[in-house]
Amino acid sequence: MQSKIKYIMDVGSSSIELMAVTKVAGSSKIIATESILYDGFMDGEFLSADLLKNCLTELQDKMIRKMRKPINKIVVGVPSEFCVCICKRISRKFVGEHKITVADVQDMYETNFSFGGSENYQLINYSPMQFVLDDNVKTLSPVGNKTSSIVLDASYILAKKSYIQTITENLNEIGVTEVEFISSALGQAMNCVPAKANGKPIVVIDVGHITTSVAVYKGEGLALLSSFSVGGGHISADLMQLLSLSFKDAELIKRKIILTIESSKNDYYEICSKGNLVKAPINITNQIAKSRIEMICKVIENILAVDEVYKQLDIYLTGNGIANFKGARNILSEITNAKVYDYVIPFDNSKEKFKTSKTGLVKLAESAV
Repeated sequence: MQSKIKYIMDVGSSSIELMAVTKVAGSSKIIATESILYDGFMDGEFLSADLLKNCLTELQDKMIRKMRKPINKIVVGVPSEFCVCICKRISRKFVGEHKITVADVQDMYETNFSFGGSENYQLINYSPMQFVLDDNVKTLSPVGNKTSSIVLDASYILAKKSYIQTITENLNEIGVTEVEFISSALGQAMNCVPAKANGKPIVVIDVGHITTSVAVYKGEGLALLSSFSVGGGHISADLMQLLSLSFKDAELIKRKIILTIESSKNDYYEICSKGNLVKAPINITNQIAKSRIEMICKVIENILAVDEVYKQLDIYLTGNGIANFKGARNILSEITNAKVYDYVIPFDNSKEKFKTSKTGLVKLAESAV
């Protein structure tokens, strides 16, 4: 008997990817993917919302031809630009010692949450950062424990209703009848946690094409979620403007950049464009890229400065915006004064190895079942 196929959509700032996922030996495995480039989003709005339906139609058609079956339901990731994270401390006392049940935990989440912006946002995920029982016992699995009191540090993630409405309407129009939404940043952070972390919070930074996401993961939830509309695409724009390059040539030159290289004024990055040799001085090109990366890193530093604890955490860098640059991790470490590690898809040595949002969504969708 063939395992059930689940379809998951990763909405990035430069491309949308549709994945077919199934269970293999108890774990979710991506068995097919289709992706399409599009204009993306900025400042919490799609840049070409009127063209979104065409993109989704093409994605769906390609996947249907590949899988040879209709698509009725899609789980859609919500990027950080369309989300807010709210953390609440919820307390409950019992008369005498009480054995915690699933219903107790669920009640704490559902009856203690309120949000003033509910007319513009919709709850899509909630999870614990920690539970505290009697004698200051801390846990992420309180069910079955006996206690006279319980404190929950809860993390709620809400998505813009405009995003949900836009995606849902477009998918409904092309025949997808069920649409579920989950947080891309939460899935990404869940999938990142290294064994050596031992429950310690970590920072996950995803620098994409035109947006950057900063998340602090604690327990099983996000303690912080922030984003801003600057990414690797702005390096291309800088190269276009300052070196008088076309966008295509700027992108090709950008892929050759090694920030750690020592060069003289007569050293150049070279590409072949439409049969012509295009050259860019290495020292000037590197300085342009380094300046933009430093700007991105300084914004990240300011975001983490909201809490002294965050400034002491290890950082995991991912996304295709700057992580592929040799030397970018060093710049981020110098500016934030933190240890910075690469966060890649395991066993993937392709240029897409930093696109961890898709594997994070698969992880979160699996745990939500």
